[in-house]
Amino acid sequence: MTRRLLFVLLITLTAVPALPASDAEAQVGPDGIYPMVFPLAAPYRLTDSFGDARPGGRSHEGVDIMADAKGQEVYAAAPGTVRWIGSTCCYLAIEHDDGWETRYIHLNNDTQNPDGTYSDDGLGEGIADGIEVGTRVEAGQLIGWSGDSGNAEGSTPHLHFELRDPNDVAVDPLPSLQAAESGLTLAAPLCPEGQACDTVAFHGSGGQFDLWASLSLNPAINSFLFGNPGDVAFSGDWDCDGVESPGLYRRSDGYVYLRNSNTQGVADLAFFFGDPGDYPLAGDFDNDGCDTVSIYRPAEQTFYVINDLGSDDGGLGAAEYSFGFGNPGDKPFVGDFNNDGIDTVGLHRESTGLVYFRDSNSTGVADNEFIYGDPGDKIVAGDWDGDGDDSVGVYRPSAGEFFLKNDNTAGFADATFSAGDYIGVIALLP
Repeated sequence: MTRRLLFVLLITLTAVPALPASDAEAQVGPDGIYPMVFPLAAPYRLTDSFGDARPGGRSHEGVDIMADAKGQEVYAAAPGTVRWIGSTCCYLAIEHDDGWETRYIHLNNDTQNPDGTYSDDGLGEGIADGIEVGTRVEAGQLIGWSGDSGNAEGSTPHLHFELRDPNDVAVDPLPSLQAAESGLTLAAPLCPEGQACDTVAFHGSGGQFDLWASLSLNPAINSFLFGNPGDVAFSGDWDCDGVESPGLYRRSDGYVYLRNSNTQGVADLAFFFGDPGDYPLAGDFDNDGCDTVSIYRPAEQTFYVINDLGSDDGGLGAAEYSFGFGNPGDKPFVGDFNNDGIDTVGLHRESTGLVYFRDSNSTGVADNEFIYGDPGDKIVAGDWDGDGDDSVGVYRPSAGEFFLKNDNTAGFADATFSAGDYIGVIALLP
């Protein structure tokens, strides 16, 4: 049983799961890292300023994250409840579900000019609408905007960020911020021990695949070359050995190239299927444990499914069946969305983030639809937590970040990763 897409050429920051309210100390990971989403939108510069001397004999109890300008978005670092908001504007504190607390200081207090710049009049508002004492927030939720308020008036806009343990002791947040900046924003391993979970391989413009050993902080990466620039990447278990490996589709001529291992080399299978301009779809469409390559013809909004693979550079022949689904311009993806062992089709409207899919490969209305991500995000589906059904992930090309969910619903992501600059991503079980 496999499930694959294709496509992502490679969100809003995203949310982590709520942490248990008990045993707060256990929520801090190795090296004192507290799981969090990075609290300031790029561009920024992270400084190592915890403990620095300050006027009056006090020490700096947080770190300054230097913003490029006033008005950059500030996000809640973890789920929790707003505990206090400064009476003179503009700072607030969030008490998290495990008793820890984060503080956000020097938020904007100036009005925005028509050209997008900011004045220095002290008459603006740096806290997002709806954020009040007692408001429940999720990780990655917008809570305000960067500025120079308070005793930072007239200085470079920045966010003073503090992390405090359940005893109200300031803890150096730099390691946690660096972890959030460089990879996973998750309190525990995404894949439960003993489960078979999908991971990703990011596809570069020069034909390089960077296969992550797992969706985790600083994973081992297996890099190899396969294919030509411009080929569309997907993945599947082509030889039914339980290992998924890459495939490529050349949209200019309908040529399919498949590898049976995650290593550099030429195609083990090559054949034609479809017409120029078609998109590839790879999956197990008949629950036989093997993946095959089918196509979506955007000019017709029609899927053509076949349960065999070609060989010897020959044509694969006619599809076994076809069906219409979707609207013009939407991009296809594939997954086993209901854990029945059969991959089915979905579509993604990149202009709005609309995701919709069927639980059977047949014409009809969507069995599920929801909004996820931002315009321009690229979609893929995988079984990220080993529960047997596939859910969505999106790659944001402008930020080089990958965000995933463990259920097919709207809302914040369950994890976010810094990936880098790629043209595509595939999900696979290596």
